[in-house]
Amino acid sequence: MFGNRAVGSSTTAVATVSNCGDAAWSFTDVSVHPATGPAFHVNAMCATGLTLAPGATCTVSVNFAPTTTGQTSGGVWLRNTTTAPDPLITFYGRGVDEQSGTASLVFVPASADFASQAVGTASMPLEVELRNLGPAALTLRAVVLNGPEVYDFFFFNETCRVGAVIAPGDSCHLSLNFRPQAAGTRRANLVIDSPQLASLAIMQISGAAQAGALPNYTGLFWNAPDGSEPGWGINFAHQGDVIFATWFTYDRTGKAWWLSVTANKAAEGVYSGTLVRTSGAPFGAYVPPATATPVGTATMTFTSADAGTFSYSVNDGMNISAQTKAITRQIFGPVPTCVWGAQQDLTQATNFQDLWWAAPAASEAGWGVNVTQQGPTIFATWFTYDADRNPLWLSVTATQTGANTFSGALDRTTGPAFGAVPFGPVQHNPVGTATFTFTDGNTGTFAYNVDLGDVANKANQIKAITRQVFRPPGTACR
Repeated sequence: MFGNRAVGSSTTAVATVSNCGDAAWSFTDVSVHPATGPAFHVNAMCATGLTLAPGATCTVSVNFAPTTTGQTSGGVWLRNTTTAPDPLITFYGRGVDEQSGTASLVFVPASADFASQAVGTASMPLEVELRNLGPAALTLRAVVLNGPEVYDFFFFNETCRVGAVIAPGDSCHLSLNFRPQAAGTRRANLVIDSPQLASLAIMQISGAAQAGALPNYTGLFWNAPDGSEPGWGINFAHQGDVIFATWFTYDRTGKAWWLSVTANKAAEGVYSGTLVRTSGAPFGAYVPPATATPVGTATMTFTSADAGTFSYSVNDGMNISAQTKAITRQIFGPVPTCVWGAQQDLTQATNFQDLWWAAPAASEAGWGVNVTQQGPTIFATWFTYDADRNPLWLSVTATQTGANTFSGALDRTTGPAFGAVPFGPVQHNPVGTATFTFTDGNTGTFAYNVDLGDVANKANQIKAITRQVFRPPGTACR
């Protein structure tokens, strides 16, 4: 390890090679590794064909004479006839000049720590900022990954390209990804070199890898034990480290009412975020955008793939309600297995369980349909708005009537206020029909005929729909 050496200087280090055994052996190939930088010059007394008797030694002399700034490395092969036939002497050095130390680089975040990831699957990108604190401009000479599990990580350069100049106070950006090859804790380093840095800038990278698929909570949950509070539920669309949850319940007048939360992973099995109340154009019109107002917080804590708790605090403008509900997966048929990131082409998905919205994606943001498919039956909750632009949800139990076609009666439910204890009975009122027709695993139509009893709340429409992917490539169930 030569460390920092001034450009134009010359430093020599000597390695001694010894025969520590009780039998003679020979060198079969003593040669400089072809990737060795030109700043290194090797003079080896250890040579191809040389035999070392027990206790004998030879030397390898390495001279480092940098002519340019920057990190460089090299190596010498010492292949031989022992039981460890391929040792490599490696050496590292960095040329510096009077500009060294005139700039300072920091990483934002300071380290890259990836959450649990299934072996063989890729994480979401982690954006990394390289910020030059100055006072001098900084020229990137090297941007590399190294470390014990370096091949478990990869990056995409956005603006941090070799040769790029970062002015004082400015930054460049790159994205790191984690694709573990084995289970356990995986580690690497992001190493940045520049002539203007006094030493290499090194960011530590780590990730936890888990054998087999990670738990995925996509689907419909309700109060535990099963059937104890029928009439309300919560749908989870789980992609990567994020869950988008739609809670369908009732306001203080008993009207069907829904809230949503984008919940980020806070710990293993724990997801938290801000509850929002959304208002938008009536279901028969849809003139985006919808508007969202924060009304509280929610935390989902899972004890297994099918059970957990739902904790919330809601301020609906009249009162603040806070509760923790035991929840369990609602099962009405064979439950599919859902995996995020395993299916790169969602058109090939064979189960339609997911969060769907208008196609093309984002064309009518603010409404959607949660599809829970178990066998030949789909239970769907459609979160939308009434003529007063207030949140409204309808549901349908749709049975399979043809190839990738599911139909049933649309139901409007009324019930006790979301914070009621005990949670009393609900009433169901048929208000129309709905049909889902899927042309492939990522494309379909949602046809409905709705009559809520007044002219402003009637519609007969067909909507093109597609899966809502907020963490590519999305989650697929089978």
